[in-house]
Amino acid sequence: MKSNIATLLVSSVLATATINAQADADNANQYRYLEAAVAYQSTDWGPFSEETNATFLASIDFLKYVHAHARYNNGDTHLPKGYQQDGWLTYGIGAHYFISPNTSLLVTADRHELGSNNKKPDETAREYRVGIRHDLNAQWRLTFEAGEHDLIVGPDSTFIFETVYSYNENLGGSFRVRDYDKLDLSSYELGFRYSF
Repeated sequence: MKSNIATLLVSSVLATATINAQADADNANQYRYLEAAVAYQSTDWGPFSEETNATFLASIDFLKYVHAHARYNNGDTHLPKGYQQDGWLTYGIGAHYFISPNTSLLVTADRHELGSNNKKPDETAREYRVGIRHDLNAQWRLTFEAGEHDLIVGPDSTFIFETVYSYNENLGGSFRVRDYDKLDLSSYELGFRYSF
């Protein structure tokens, strides 16, 4: 009886280790990529028109469950309270955990640095998000994140939906919708991604 229980425990541990190792092997590049995208930023605030600009993203993972990421948007979109964007840098750190070979949960803490293109002072802010990332198959990946930030308009909600199509192990395309509630800004981003 004791040997059966020991065999069952050892088998369970080995099966769990195999599943986790398979998740690491299958999704080794979920958090390691460089991306260049075109962003169409749409504001619902004021009489301002939409703007198209460039966005660059990067992410790298380390220590198995931690990743660092950055995003730079090179635009001059008009924002509430008289701000006109002159470059928007976001960078931060996150933690992720695979709950299955194809699905990971993530939490991030970011800092925003928004340059102002007019007499308004540059703005800095914090953002915290939680999300889920899932590989539907070898080609398609979906990510959904929700969070809170305090950029320009005080406490506000952020929602991000992203889909990535992988042509092969390293190259792919992405489509992302980034929405800020009180900031009244929606960004639609179409990009080219290199995963490593």
